Amino acid sequence: MITPLIALALLTIPATSQAVGQQSPIVPRRAPGNCSFVGASHSMSFSPGVATENFIVSTADPDTRRFIVYVPSSYQASGGPYPVVYMFHGTGQTAASPINNLTWDEAAEALDFIAVFPEALPYLLLDTTVRTKWATNAVINHAVDPVELPLADDGTFIRELHNTIGAHLAIDCDRVYASGFSNGGGFVKTNVRVELSDIFAATSSAGGLGVQVNFPGEFWPANGMDFRPHFEIVGNKDGKKVDFCINAGNLAPGDLLPMAIADIVTTPCMWTGLTSMATEVGMDSTLFTGTEAMNATEILWQTDAFPASVPREYRFRILRDMIHEYPSGTNHPVDYVPIIYAWMSRYTR
Repeated sequence: MITPLIALALLTIPATSQAVGQQSPIVPRRAPGNCSFVGASHSMSFSPGVATENFIVSTADPDTRRFIVYVPSSYQASGGPYPVVYMFHGTGQTAASPINNLTWDEAAEALDFIAVFPEALPYLLLDTTVRTKWATNAVINHAVDPVELPLADDGTFIRELHNTIGAHLAIDCDRVYASGFSNGGGFVKTNVRVELSDIFAATSSAGGLGVQVNFPGEFWPANGMDFRPHFEIVGNKDGKKVDFCINAGNLAPGDLLPMAIADIVTTPCMWTGLTSMATEVGMDSTLFTGTEAMNATEILWQTDAFPASVPREYRFRILRDMIHEYPSGTNHPVDYVPIIYAWMSRYTR
């Protein structure tokens, strides 16, 4: 069962080093602000209390795109507007994967928001497998003949999906959020935050280490203004990240990702990505605070590098003994879905 009070209590881990700054209060539901929808919308169906499958064809390409929408059973058009969370699955997964493996639909029911689960398209990859992937720059390096078979315009698909949700449901346009796992998390960090920063108020991801480039300016919001807060989670046993660090020469075979802040700062395969992501969020990457607890370490950037009209931050948390997964109850002792939602709910567009 999702318990909001437990989620809020777990949001700040016990500090054993420098304390994290004060949190903003959760914003109550209110009338939507600038609710403008640019671009096409499509027909869709929904049934409160039921995960409903839909298909659309966006104006960007001829592929039929699938998504699942979960509307809480208490939904009433006159009772809105309702916050919205988009959950982007990982490589090889489908729109149903987060429903089967995570608790975003349960959280939507308990906490009274709308959950949307889009599905990526499949690609023939260099390892000869055919798997779904969100179209990021990194995917180009793994797809066969990406020139002859161009990657989908997932940004346009998501924008039209957002327009569609807004055309059929009473949504709060100021409280639309995105979360993603693995490739879906990378898509959130490098595409959603750039192309769709006018839609989303805050974002989150699991299974990543910031943005692995030294010049994240290419990942700034397209209009140069809509920097949004981000909450990123990784496990110290995440095999993909451990292998990345081993290949970079920063870890030896058998090592785990470091948990101590002092060690994280001196491990380039981690620290470069984290400081680059802090810059992408509009933070001064040189100014941060940190907390260390037995099962988690957190590093927090809250100092703006650019003028900001709304609060923002980059929060990174590494969890002890977690592998490459999105922590959600059955696969991790703590269900982070309500924790992440409680954190995102602090922010409005």
